[in-house]
Amino acid sequence: MTDSADRRFAWAVFGVVVALLVAAIMASTLGARVSGSGGETLEQVGPEVVVVGAPGLSWTDITEQSTPTLWSLVGEGASAGLIVRGAHELTCPSDGWLTLGAGQRAAANDDGVQDCAAVPEVVPGDASTPAQVGDVTATIPAWDGWVEAAERRPLDAELGTLGAALEADGRCVRAGGPLAALGAAGPQGQVGQFTQDELTAYAPGVCNVTLLDAGVIADQTDAGILDARLAVLLERLPDDATLVVAGLADRDDRAGVRAVTVWRDEMDSGVLHSATTRQGGLVQTTDLTATVLALAGVEPPDAVSGLPVSVQPDDRTPAERVGAGQDLAGAIDGAKALAIPVLGVGCLLALALLTVLTLTGRRAGVRILGLAAMAFPSSAFLAGLVPWWRGPAPWLTLSLALLVLMAAHVALAMAGGWRRHPVGPAAVVAASTVVVIGADVILGGRLGLTSILGVQPITAGRFYGMGNVGYGIFAVSGLLLAGLLAGLLRSGTEAPGGSPHPARAGSRLGPNHLSGVLVVGVLGVLLVLIDGSPSWGADFGGVPALVVALGLLGLAAADIRLTPVRAVLIAAGALVVAAVLMYADWLRPADTRTHLGNFAQSVIDGGALDIVLRKLDQSLGILVRYPVSWVAVVILVVIISAVLAPTSWPGRQLEPLWRIPLLRSTVLAVLTCLVIGWALNDSGIAVVGIGLAVLIAAAIAIAAGNWAGTHRAETRSG
Repeated sequence: MTDSADRRFAWAVFGVVVALLVAAIMASTLGARVSGSGGETLEQVGPEVVVVGAPGLSWTDITEQSTPTLWSLVGEGASAGLIVRGAHELTCPSDGWLTLGAGQRAAANDDGVQDCAAVPEVVPGDASTPAQVGDVTATIPAWDGWVEAAERRPLDAELGTLGAALEADGRCVRAGGPLAALGAAGPQGQVGQFTQDELTAYAPGVCNVTLLDAGVIADQTDAGILDARLAVLLERLPDDATLVVAGLADRDDRAGVRAVTVWRDEMDSGVLHSATTRQGGLVQTTDLTATVLALAGVEPPDAVSGLPVSVQPDDRTPAERVGAGQDLAGAIDGAKALAIPVLGVGCLLALALLTVLTLTGRRAGVRILGLAAMAFPSSAFLAGLVPWWRGPAPWLTLSLALLVLMAAHVALAMAGGWRRHPVGPAAVVAASTVVVIGADVILGGRLGLTSILGVQPITAGRFYGMGNVGYGIFAVSGLLLAGLLAGLLRSGTEAPGGSPHPARAGSRLGPNHLSGVLVVGVLGVLLVLIDGSPSWGADFGGVPALVVALGLLGLAAADIRLTPVRAVLIAAGALVVAAVLMYADWLRPADTRTHLGNFAQSVIDGGALDIVLRKLDQSLGILVRYPVSWVAVVILVVIISAVLAPTSWPGRQLEPLWRIPLLRSTVLAVLTCLVIGWALNDSGIAVVGIGLAVLIAAAIAIAAGNWAGTHRAETRSG
């Protein structure tokens, strides 16, 4: 392309990206969020709440023929997928009940060894006071060890919070079955009212809250037995009682989304919504703790990390609701199960193909492969539009969807005259990635829930906004896009060999410099807003990294040297922007804040240091627990060394790339973002890993295009 064509292309891509992101922002502002918003909060109506814990209960267990009672509860009540995550990724039945009792992720072990088949010992004591229906007191011998283990874990769960809160407010809690006793116990591991009977133990009018263990649901037969017992229970419930049926644990040694439904007579039916997940149809066990307390008329204490659920009205049939629950659970479970296999096989195939294409000198093929790899992340998000999780072979459907979507990205990237420029196709793919991930975050993050590169809600780390993997993709693609477009707008302003003419103090910038600064500035504002806004990305750690990287890139686009004073000003600006976003979130009501506002509150309360240390412990712990993460660290160090030491052997391999305007400055900005993002996020190595993958794929595509363009020019001149 000519210089003027370069600039027209750059402005066109810039305009399309800005227009699409602004359109998504306007749609979100007008209420067009895919995830929806909260509905009517469940409030206390009667004096009794009955919780039936059915560890392992999944949406696939619920059918009209085999579980008619559950089917009707879903149709007449409100239901959702349940994230049961305890202190470990696999949640045993005892862990699930302890998590319900603590209102925070917990586990029934003190040495890290899980035995999901074990039922902890509960020792019956004297008759309860007041003595009712034959109840006794009980103690849990292993309790003290669990408390000590909880204190050593980062989340510091306070076991027995549910029982303590109810007792402090003059309410009583009754446990039916040893596992239910774990949820009903107080802080010392004592249960005031206990019976060995399980689901059959319910008696009306005995306690404000009754916890009943229904046993582990391992298959359809177990679900049918549960259903028959629920039918008997419903006949005994008072008219104003609220029933909660929850699959509190995983099963088959596999983490996944379980089922939960809340029912009471003549309630408004619908979908459960949680302010902690910000997703309709997805709640956490800790939300159930807060909900049970609220239904009993008790204010949830600060130790409960969940929030009371609300009900989004929904007029769908029971079949449609069950189908939606199965769909969401299947997509989330499938994304979790297939993430490592698909990524692992894909990386091996890509490396093998890259080797073959390089050895055979097929630079056009190398370029297409680089573009395809660069397009993989956005394709992985867009794949959520295709119900690949349905059917007998989800891995095959997902793989085909990914191949088709990557092919579409590459076809678009190579469709116009911009393909003749080394950076043209890469800029198109970067633009599509920014739009796909940015729009998804703005509109509620539904694609991120079901993507193999999404937030992975089963781990209960994030359910909305910008997760670490998504941030690495979004930030690197956004910085690449800004740098590549600014470089195209700088065509003709470079010194021989590709080095920029540094602006002298007091000199006026030319129009092409100003255009580059404008592009970096406008795209930068959008990137930071999308990532850091409490309503969208709600990402605190990523904002300073982005602001610093954009500041460096903006200086480079303006041909202004980086000095110590300017570096300090950029760092200060990053902190100010992050603080403003955090303060804006803190101003919102407590039950609508994200972790940004909660961190601001922790600063006020004096607990900020504990949070920082916990995140640092998690970040460093990943390097110990997952040695493969050191691969990303080594690659990061090698690339930084190559960029900063151009005369070294790795540096000399990259030298042809630096002839492209602003590319070296763009890479430096990306690397700065990755290093700071790693330092400020609790699982920051994920930012580094996926960010480097995007950067390396882009470098391969640009290098191959650069060689092809040089080769064509030499052929014409010869």
